[in-house]
Amino acid sequence: MNWITVIGLILLFVGALITLIAIGLLRGLGGRGRARFGGVILLGPIPIIFGDRSLTGALLIIAAMFIALFIIFTLVW
Repeated sequence: MNWITVIGLILLFVGALITLIAIGLLRGLGGRGRARFGGVILLGPIPIIFGDRSLTGALLIIAAMFIALFIIFTLVW
């Protein structure tokens, strides 16, 4: 198996684990906390950002980092 595939699978499982931990923490709050969500979908180098408006700045930074990684990986390989 290619090393980049292994890294991708590891990141997939880490993301799922973080999601499960976050759900467990929210359940531990007993529903008193306010849950916010958001995400970034990259279609090539074009980001689509969705979710809570208060997360827009952080999601833009994350999208910029993903675009930079996309460009770097494209130029290297």
